[in-house]
Amino acid sequence: MNKNLIAMMIATIVVTGCMSTGEGAGDTVMAASERGLNTETLLANNTKPFVTGSKIAEGDTQALKEQLLNLKDGDELVIPQGKYSDLGQFDINANNVIIKAEQAGTAWFTGLVQINLRGNNITLDGVVFTEGGPAERMGGIIFRGNDNQLVNSTFYYFNDKYTYEPDDRRSEYPKYLWIAMYGKNNQLIDNTFEGKHKRGTLIGIQKASGDETADHHMIKGNLFYNQKHNQFNEFDIADAKRYNSNSWEAIRVGDSKSSIYPSKTTIEGNLFLQSDGETELVSLKSAGNAIRGNTFIDNASMISLRHGVNNTVENNVILGNSKRFSGGIRLYDEGHVIRNNYIERVMGTGNVRGGIAINTGITDVLAGETLDQDVKGKELSKQATPYKVLIENNSVIDSRQNFLYSDKKHRVSLYDNSQVTSVYAGTDITFRNNISYAGVSNSLALKGNDSVAALVNPVYENDIYYGSVAGTELPWEGVLYRDPKFVSAENGLLEASNFDGGARDLTVLTMKETGATYRIKK
Repeated sequence: MNKNLIAMMIATIVVTGCMSTGEGAGDTVMAASERGLNTETLLANNTKPFVTGSKIAEGDTQALKEQLLNLKDGDELVIPQGKYSDLGQFDINANNVIIKAEQAGTAWFTGLVQINLRGNNITLDGVVFTEGGPAERMGGIIFRGNDNQLVNSTFYYFNDKYTYEPDDRRSEYPKYLWIAMYGKNNQLIDNTFEGKHKRGTLIGIQKASGDETADHHMIKGNLFYNQKHNQFNEFDIADAKRYNSNSWEAIRVGDSKSSIYPSKTTIEGNLFLQSDGETELVSLKSAGNAIRGNTFIDNASMISLRHGVNNTVENNVILGNSKRFSGGIRLYDEGHVIRNNYIERVMGTGNVRGGIAINTGITDVLAGETLDQDVKGKELSKQATPYKVLIENNSVIDSRQNFLYSDKKHRVSLYDNSQVTSVYAGTDITFRNNISYAGVSNSLALKGNDSVAALVNPVYENDIYYGSVAGTELPWEGVLYRDPKFVSAENGLLEASNFDGGARDLTVLTMKETGATYRIKK
């Protein structure tokens, strides 16, 4: 009998209710949102104190700016409660400096501001950027030096005051970041980023011209909440929609031209809630990075390994809660490790989105072809074929496309809608100890299109596929077709009771453990 038919027959049993979750025979899998793993519950359980803007008086902006401009090495500047408006663009060149709010959350930088941290070992602590926007498109803060950090601070609806209109050339909206990171060993620790509603990456990690060395930045313990696109009708211009809908990521590490170099940035222990900027929520465009131990809930977007090699995505929790356009992890290029991630009810469809999506590329990797900035049609901005990727110990549950083997035909560029002539499927991909469980209607354990882009030399080792498989054939060897008999773990996630694989021992982060120690209220 056809193995895909067997998997489908087993799935039919699940849909009709004959599946145990460890709480009693005949129980069906309860969705994560029904288990309390949703934005509403996290908001209700957030007990951090509010800082109310209406109670904060105007501060002495001129006096503060003079102090900032005259900082010397080793200084500590304590900022009293107040709203400091239109500080404009300025540099801090001193080293070993601490700039902190007298009371965290009560020193507000409003109006147009851009702080260039050009010195080294500068700490900015407890300040708020709100009621204004970046004084220049690269952000409210630009990290230029080394070993600098932003801690316990907040960017709160920092979308105003700057000119935001489509240009005359091609009706393209400007891209304003909130934070740009250059230099080395810079850190964003325990901050809140809430309400980015205009085009431009929230955090962009960049390399200075000619820099080929690793960055070693750290983004840890932050809260990303309520990032939205098209709040100002940016997508209404039909001819410009394709590029105006680009560049809305929460975090981008690198860019296409520097993607052949390492960044070695770590994104760890962050919480992403209702971040709906674009397809890419966290976008890697560099090598050697780690996305580890983060929690993603109710986001219409996904982790994207867009450019660069040898990246690791592990120990993350991704809960789509049946939200339209939600997704898990998509990948291009080679040498990645996708390990011990839990992905449930992500609803993205088509040839890009899925629980774990293995995209097509334009490089013939078996012939040794790579992207090259000097080869027309194979520039670094194009799509490198997935190659020699390890995907192990992941659980993907009740999503529209748990695993996707994409058949996407790529366009020539962001501004050229014509298609390339050839695409190549993922090659030498190893799947080990994963669970793909599709037990609800409209869920696929695996979707592919072997007539267009069949995976080349895939290896399956002890994987469970449970549910419908469409457009591709799985082997008998290395694949188990059975019910993993989920039980609910202490963290609220589902773990197999009769199988050692799948994701385990994960932490579901909340607003209590992430972000600043206070909340903002206007």
